[in-house]
This record gives sequence, C-alpha cells and structure tokens, in this order.
Amino acid sequence: MGREHKPHQDARDLRKVSSLSDRETDRSDSRLESGTGDVSPGEHVDRPDQAKLLVGRICCIAGVLFVVGGVIGAVGGGGASISAGAVGVVLGILGYFLGSNRFGTITVVLSIIALFFGLAASQGYIPGIDATDRSLPDVEPRGQ
Repeated sequence: MGREHKPHQDARDLRKVSSLSDRETDRSDSRLESGTGDVSPGEHVDRPDQAKLLVGRICCIAGVLFVVGGVIGAVGGGGASISAGAVGVVLGILGYFLGSNRFGTITVVLSIIALFFGLAASQGYIPGIDATDRSLPDVEPRGQ
C-alpha cells in the first residue's frame, strides 16, 4: 500500500547527493581547462592560462577606454563617430575568447551602447549635439 521508509535508504540518498557534488566539481575543473569561464580568486590556474587571461583583460580595458573616448568625443564636440564603439566590440569579443568572460561581456555591452549613442549623436537626435554628417556649407558654391 504505502511506501515504507527504511533507515539505510537515507544513507543511499546521502551518497547520491555527495556524488552529484563530486560531478559538479569535476565540471568546474573542466570549465577552467577549456577556457570557458572566468577564474575565481581562490582557484589555481597554470601560467599559460594566466597570461591568456591577462591579455584578455587588457583587451577589455582597452575596449572600455575606446568607448569612453568615443562618448567624450561626441559630447565634447569633437564629432560623433561609431568607430570607437566598433573597436570596443572587437576588443571585448577578443577578451571574451581569451578567458575574461565577465569583462568581455561588459565591454561588448558598453561598446554597443556607445555605438548607438554615437550613431544617434551623428544624426542630431541628442539635444545639444549637432548632426555631424548633415552639415551644409553656409554659401552654396554654384548659387552665386
């Protein structure tokens, strides 16, 4: 009728849970070996992986600097451009593939936002910033 509870069944359930946690730790080790995850501060990483991760983080920092420079250039009147956003996206993707997943994702998202900001600024959609690609000369050359 009803299912009876046996004391040794609890021990089997506990072993199942501990074997699941063993599998999860094995999976996290393979994640580090394949380069698909960021490294936690307490985890050990080999020297080649550290160099790869360092280069990835440097690429992400350079991408964020390009983004900040592009936004400051658009707001400061230096001319709106989407080039800085495109370079930031490329550097963020490169950083992501080199192992810096979180920073790479943040760099790509910020770069896309800056790309759209530069596009809107160049068209004159942002108040206070003149359109850079629609400016006409004061005097028409053949109108005289």
